[in-house]
Amino acid sequence: MKVGIIGPEPMAITWEQHLRFITGVHEVVMARKIELLGDVDTCLILNDSTSGDTGSGQLLAALKRGLHILWVAPLPTDPDEIRTWLAATEEASVTVMFSMWSHYSPATQWLFNHITPPGKIHIHREWAGPQRSPDAKSLYRIILEEISLCLEWSRSRLVHFEGDIHIPSGQGTEPPAMQQLHLRFSNGTTSSLFGNPYGLENRHSRFLIGKKMAAVCQINEHLVKKWMLDGAELDTPEIMHFDYREPARHLLSHFIRSVRTGCKPIFGISELFQLAELIDHFRDH
Repeated sequence: MKVGIIGPEPMAITWEQHLRFITGVHEVVMARKIELLGDVDTCLILNDSTSGDTGSGQLLAALKRGLHILWVAPLPTDPDEIRTWLAATEEASVTVMFSMWSHYSPATQWLFNHITPPGKIHIHREWAGPQRSPDAKSLYRIILEEISLCLEWSRSRLVHFEGDIHIPSGQGTEPPAMQQLHLRFSNGTTSSLFGNPYGLENRHSRFLIGKKMAAVCQINEHLVKKWMLDGAELDTPEIMHFDYREPARHLLSHFIRSVRTGCKPIFGISELFQLAELIDHFRDH
């Protein structure tokens, strides 16, 4: 498979090195624009939050060429823009996958498979002060990612959304905001999310409880602590450690596998559109 990379040179070089370890990739081509790529099978579109270029034009150009795409850049949040991407993707009949990192974590995948659906979900994120926390735009995207995980876990329709999603302005000068959200789904699952840039430490945990199991996932250390609720001893939980030392290679492996087999990516364009429409709907209520 021949892979093209579009994006800033330092990022492109890093991802080219990751691709060397991916089975099935035999050649990598780097360029600043889609038009400068030769004949490739797939394309990585890279960007970061410091760039003013959203990369939207590059994605649409890649879709017109019928390329499979892995988007490694800040997620768009405008439903109209994402709707345009979705229509172009369906017309091109290709795979478009987004770097929603947590969806591809082995620990998260284990929880998806073993507590489905959970009765309750609680997500806790805190940073040791604004100087050590992400900027307002990054905090907003972090909250979106956590909501997307709750949607995946519940596997049902969101019926109630309460709380404050702080949508940053284009100026980028406002201070980080504490956020609390409560979600309720049609199957009875409830979820609470807490994000605090004014905390004691850098901490990120997800708590879940289902009919047969309760678990907490400590994201920083990639471990899951679980309790069985079906008569086993509740005071002897099991702790499982997951290897996630190379998240970029893990993401690339999922992408290449999806392209080669035709299977649906874990977080693709349809999942992004669902998330954006959901936020837009409840924001107006």
